[in-house]
Amino acid sequence: MISSILFKFGSSINQPKLKIQMRPSITIFVGPNNSGKSQSLREINDIFKNGSNPAGKVISEIEFQSYTKEFSQNILTSHLVPAKPGEGLNHDQAFVQFDSNRIIVNKNIFTASLINPNNIEQNFRHHFVNFYAKHYILSLDGPSRINLLNSQERGDLKNPSGIFSRLLVSDERRETLRKLVFEATGLYFCLDISEGSKISVRFGEERPPNERSLEDKTLDYMRTAFGANAVSDGIKAFTGILTQLHVGQPKVITIDEPEAFLHPNLAFKLGKELAKGAIEERKHIFVSTHSAQFLMGAFSSGAEVNIIRLTHQNGIGTARLLSGSQLISLMNDPLLRSVGVMEGLFYDSVIVGEANADRAFYQEVNERLLAIGDERGAPRTLFLNADNKQTIPKILEPLRKLGIPAAGIVDIDIVKEGGKVWAAQLTASNIPKLEHQSYADRRKNVLVALEATGKDFKMDGGIDLLSSEQREITENLINDLASYGLFVVPHGEVEHWLSDLNVDRSKNSWLRSIFEKMGSDPSSDGYIQPTEGDVWDFIGKVSAWMKDSKRKGIPA
Repeated sequence: MISSILFKFGSSINQPKLKIQMRPSITIFVGPNNSGKSQSLREINDIFKNGSNPAGKVISEIEFQSYTKEFSQNILTSHLVPAKPGEGLNHDQAFVQFDSNRIIVNKNIFTASLINPNNIEQNFRHHFVNFYAKHYILSLDGPSRINLLNSQERGDLKNPSGIFSRLLVSDERRETLRKLVFEATGLYFCLDISEGSKISVRFGEERPPNERSLEDKTLDYMRTAFGANAVSDGIKAFTGILTQLHVGQPKVITIDEPEAFLHPNLAFKLGKELAKGAIEERKHIFVSTHSAQFLMGAFSSGAEVNIIRLTHQNGIGTARLLSGSQLISLMNDPLLRSVGVMEGLFYDSVIVGEANADRAFYQEVNERLLAIGDERGAPRTLFLNADNKQTIPKILEPLRKLGIPAAGIVDIDIVKEGGKVWAAQLTASNIPKLEHQSYADRRKNVLVALEATGKDFKMDGGIDLLSSEQREITENLINDLASYGLFVVPHGEVEHWLSDLNVDRSKNSWLRSIFEKMGSDPSSDGYIQPTEGDVWDFIGKVSAWMKDSKRKGIPA
């Protein structure tokens, strides 16, 4: 039904607006809070109801798929219903019905609008939306997902119109859904027709007998099976969404945060089934999510998955179509998976330290800045740790390729690392390759100067050990690296910060000691609040780079 979607912005300020060609598949919106994920779903729904989106903030336009004349006439014929007694029609008019919606259409305009659904001049787009498109989109938020399993009227089973009625008369679809639900929940999905004119959903611990009969064994089974209200909201939402996917009439489904109510394993399973089912059922599924498990489930299906990362900072929005191969590398690499790199998709920015102690300390510093509203703080930032400085590029590079401002923080002994190790830092920081040799030469000069002091420059003061000229060339290198998001601790190592606090600076006990000195109760006299200089300014510089929409180091 959808041919393409045009967004209002691209991957950065100077890049073209993102336009993606659409095939039946799942499209997943990711990004930090308030980036436009849920807004994009609302705007898709608005376009299907109104034909346009003049007040939209994320999506500029949807181009609908054009149908052939033969297909359009078949669609009209399949939805025709007779006039009721007393209803009059012109010769070119007809009644059509979509589920419970029965409307009058001009037959010629109906077919012409399906053939030319994007024609605004002759008003065909307006008619396409009103006659056809708006009847085939389903919007699912939290409450509506829970109510998908509410009992429904049985109606005429010879011509079933309700979703449960259609499911009841299709043994194949009912069995498919039952298998999916059982694999995910350990319960058997079944339909109960034993109560009046209603069809109700039940869940049993054993496979049900023939649901289409009223034999004693079927009635006995239904008496002991769980009603929909007796199972968790997660099971109800999971089952209801899959029912709409495989049996429902909508050709387009939008789902806001499908992971709500779901255990991570169930979110993974739902992502997998929605990705596969969208292609099998020829549907467009649009999802906004904060769940890495849902994402991983979608990719594990092997089906086509569109991932669009949205951001909105300082009044500037971005939309970037993420590479599936890059995301798969994040999920499959043991190191990246173990440190939770996938979570970076849902934050404004990421800071990567050398080790867990670095991560914990810098995160605490940032939290104290944010707590007092200090502009040096970095809001909505994920802190990760590598195994060491050599593995930082392995985390930075894939995140930056996804458009995520990922900053690395390293101790000053990074300058000891030459050759491929140093080149990997420059490549991950997206420093132009033509400058790599220059940076390599500068690193050597700085290392010579630091080693000439005769001291352990990492532990004994870093740049403070240098003469004015040597210090200048070292600071120039540090500042240039920082402009690309690689931040070197100028005075040596992480343990150097807050040096006025009298703590044990040894590796094994430093983090516990520094946290004890910093205090845990903001109302106590000994609690360390942010001040000017020191690590507070250092994190402020990292934060400023991440907030800068014109920052260096992020591929276009």
